[in-house]
Amino acid sequence: MCVQSESNAEIRRKRRMKRKRRKKIIKILLLLFLIILAIIFGFVLFLKKGEHKPYTIGLDAGHGGEDVGAIGYIEEVELTEKTVDFLQELLEKDGRFKIVRSRKNGEDIGITKRKEILLKQKPDLILSIHGNSDPTGTARGFECYPSPPGRYNHEISYYFAVCIAESMAEVGNHLRGENGVRYAYYVTDQNGNTQKAIKEISDTMVYAQQSFGMVENLKCPSVLVEQCFVTNQQDVEQFGSETGCKLAASAYYKAICKYLGIKEISSNI
Repeated sequence: MCVQSESNAEIRRKRRMKRKRRKKIIKILLLLFLIILAIIFGFVLFLKKGEHKPYTIGLDAGHGGEDVGAIGYIEEVELTEKTVDFLQELLEKDGRFKIVRSRKNGEDIGITKRKEILLKQKPDLILSIHGNSDPTGTARGFECYPSPPGRYNHEISYYFAVCIAESMAEVGNHLRGENGVRYAYYVTDQNGNTQKAIKEISDTMVYAQQSFGMVENLKCPSVLVEQCFVTNQQDVEQFGSETGCKLAASAYYKAICKYLGIKEISSNI
């Protein structure tokens, strides 16, 4: 009876040890499962952090419809619509952008309405494309106008403008003024006539006069560009022709990527 009793005790002891080992294994497996789950969760968060909702880009092709803009070797509206078309193509090929246009090609919509169309989509930035003109036909080159000093979005608009000017210089466009970036204001004289006053970038004084409508009263960066002079034959050949508009569009695409701090993906059109 004593031997049998000891045998039963030994069996109970072994069963207890087996249960303990089983519990220990279950705890280890559970811990491993939680570690793996944490790693997977962390990896998913990392991927999501690296993702970004599409950047919303507001593109404004200056003028439109019966308003053809300046007239020279080409009509200004030819340049603005072609360039916006090419830029939209580049941005869409990139895949990280949502494009909002202020108007369709051929539409005649005033600046106020065009601006409203863009702002409804809450753009991350706005680029308004224009062509310049000069009665003598000798002026040439590129200049752009960010929201001026004193405006809420001045600093971010200025940086975007610098990115654009630098990109245009890289493709061979001549920068006007100090570095291709200027400020514009509409000034009314004693007779009630309104004229455009151009200030260089070094003039950081805050003026009460309004600038271009597309760069006023905004929170996002906004820049109006004068791509080239439609009244200068060489300018038109370089940056107003189909090839020139493609070249300008590639420069704008590069500037947008630089401003946003992202790498370019799309190749030239």
